[in-house]
Amino acid sequence: MTESSLPSRASPKRRMPRVDRPARQASYVRIAAETFHELGLQRAAMRDIAERAGVAKILIYRQFASKEALLAAIFEEVLQEIRAVYDAPWPGYGAALMEVLRRARANRAAYILLLRDCRSDPEAKRWYEVYEDRQVEPFMVFLKPAEGAPPGAEDRARIGARSLVGIVTETLINWIENRDGLDDAERVRWFGHIVREWRRITRAVYRLDA
Repeated sequence: MTESSLPSRASPKRRMPRVDRPARQASYVRIAAETFHELGLQRAAMRDIAERAGVAKILIYRQFASKEALLAAIFEEVLQEIRAVYDAPWPGYGAALMEVLRRARANRAAYILLLRDCRSDPEAKRWYEVYEDRQVEPFMVFLKPAEGAPPGAEDRARIGARSLVGIVTETLINWIENRDGLDDAERVRWFGHIVREWRRITRAVYRLDA
């Protein structure tokens, strides 16, 4: 039997490396947040995100069907992070917001997009409204009407809770951008006093106690 007549051995097939889809998707979301923050929500396009990610635009579209879907992923990630802080056992006045700040520092562009930038964008403004609505319930813990409070106390408490959303939002923006000149210990102390006083006066003025 000659060498040429020997059966040939098929070379083993090379296995393609598995794609970590969640990791890739998370990477696109972070890059998109930075791109939208730097270029603007209206100006930034999927092409810009693909270029910054170093991939073809079609790969972005395979993960997100549209620019709106990508924005939704950015904002939902932030909303879920904030809610996770509020769902945890209460750590004391000021400490919960400091935990939100810790998370925001790791995802700065996305938080600024939601808390500030989308408020002035007609197409994205609804996400800030979603954010506002989702903050009210956690803040209601400070204003739960006492038994025997005058009628309509629950509705008044919700109005009062919504007033805290603006305070929290502007405080977070200042902290994320480090505009107040305070260190974190001073921030916790300051905000703790703010919330204590806000709770006291809101309960009194909105007639939430018997």
